[in-house]
Amino acid sequence: MNPLATGFHDREHFAPTTPYRLLPARFTKLDGDRYVVTNDVGEYVLLGHEDLKAFVNRELRPDSQSYKTLKARHFLFDDDSRVALDLLALKYRTRVDRIADFTALHMFVVTLRCDHTCAYCQVSRQTEDRLSFDMRAEHADKALAFVFRSPSPALKIEFQGGEPLLNFDLIRRIVERAEALNRVHRRDLQFVIASNLTHLTDEVLAFCRDHRICFSTSLDGPEDLPNSRRALPGGNSYRAAVDGIRRVRDALGPDAIAALMTTSPGSLTRPVDILDENVAKGFH
Repeated sequence: MNPLATGFHDREHFAPTTPYRLLPARFTKLDGDRYVVTNDVGEYVLLGHEDLKAFVNRELRPDSQSYKTLKARHFLFDDDSRVALDLLALKYRTRVDRIADFTALHMFVVTLRCDHTCAYCQVSRQTEDRLSFDMRAEHADKALAFVFRSPSPALKIEFQGGEPLLNFDLIRRIVERAEALNRVHRRDLQFVIASNLTHLTDEVLAFCRDHRICFSTSLDGPEDLPNSRRALPGGNSYRAAVDGIRRVRDALGPDAIAALMTTSPGSLTRPVDILDENVAKGFH
């Protein structure tokens, strides 16, 4: 059969006839004449339409700046740059190395209920009485079994919400079952509760101390900023957070809690105030 009659070509048709070969890349249009060309190791190049066309057709002049840039960033190789293939492989191996261990961080959203009404909340928050929006024990058990399927030598379980302390009984169950499983799996097992700290009790703190559980909370800046964005009906969210931070440190130690801030329009002009507030509250 004549391969040309079917639209196919012999292997020789695809043999390189130019001084360089293409490496894996993709491109997308940026504006009127420019394209962003990217590859699998995170490099990118901006090319005009004519340079992109010449590059793809292997007609780019070796003395052009585009050629030199594409060569340096692993979009093409020639007889003078074969070692670049080894470097490209090294970069790619480093980039995807984390996949070999799968993930170490597993988030358990134990409830969507919350007592705050944060303006920037990204979850489908429910009021405190909506118990049907809590994670069920059987789902937690299945999720926990999945956690230990990860080959990672270190595992971190982070409890989120809503406000996770509103379903503290389930947190207790997950922690105790995870520790029991870990007596067999022997991983570096850690726990974190991401909380607004308004539902801290002596019971919660004692359990966290006994099981080496840390906390993460929000501190958006001086008092007026969190109170305007992290509304606590009938209360003061800033004061609740600051008091909670103090209680966690007193019970669990100075490094048992970390704070994050969420950027909002009101905070954009106050970076120094926000940093000063975090430093004043003992955060690095």
